[in-house]
Amino acid sequence: MRATTVLAASGTVVFAIFFLGAFARLNGSTDVSGSVALGTFELFGAMACLYLLSKSQGGEASALDWMACALAILIASAGFAGYSITLFSLYLMLGAAGDHHAKAAGTVAAAVALQALWAPMIFAKLSFFFLEIDAGVVGWLISLIIPGASWSGTVVSTPSGHDVVITAPCASFHNLSLASLCWVTLTMLHRPYWVRSDIYTGLVAVLIQFGFNVWRLTFVCLSLPMYEFWHEGPGKHIFSGVATACAIIFVQVSLVMRDRRDQQKTGIEAAPIS
Repeated sequence: MRATTVLAASGTVVFAIFFLGAFARLNGSTDVSGSVALGTFELFGAMACLYLLSKSQGGEASALDWMACALAILIASAGFAGYSITLFSLYLMLGAAGDHHAKAAGTVAAAVALQALWAPMIFAKLSFFFLEIDAGVVGWLISLIIPGASWSGTVVSTPSGHDVVITAPCASFHNLSLASLCWVTLTMLHRPYWVRSDIYTGLVAVLIQFGFNVWRLTFVCLSLPMYEFWHEGPGKHIFSGVATACAIIFVQVSLVMRDRRDQQKTGIEAAPIS
């Protein structure tokens, strides 16, 4: 049996276990702009991974392929699907099927694992640091708009008594990991390898998400009506949709524009000299 078939089948099982577990944890009060939205992008990443893997040109499955796939399924079945996706991604990136598409699939799977498992774990350990960055930037902006406004730790205060504590769900860190997942997935779907300019595209996509989150938090801290709209009302959904759409559009446009520049450069170099 071909390695591509074995890897794609095991990947399908691992991702299915992961998303079934995530679905089982949902309830009627789940925020559509939170876990459900993140799960949608993780599902898109999983589908992109399997699509890229299907284009792999690997040969016959080796004993190592079978063992790695069996281990990944076993770990996922034991309730550690996030760790299983991590193992699966590392195996693909290390050259399981021997071509760019397999490594690209592994890269996307790694981005899914980072978003779903490792980013929350990192945030849990360093949340105080990330939240104080958000509060510092927002507090500085508010002080420019409202004389007498200040911030301390994760609390932004205004002279009117409208004080806001920036908590974990509002942290920019979550948006940054989502932007990274979108960037990796779109780039690997566009071409299954990295070029130098991709890092700049990724950084700008992250800055877009950070900027939009700071913009929303600044509005939240201005007044109680603004808080109710941007934190409790339609504003949070507007923010989520616009910020993510802008990051995705920027990444896709950057990829297309680079292709055009490369084509123009190739055309100039190939033009005959008269």
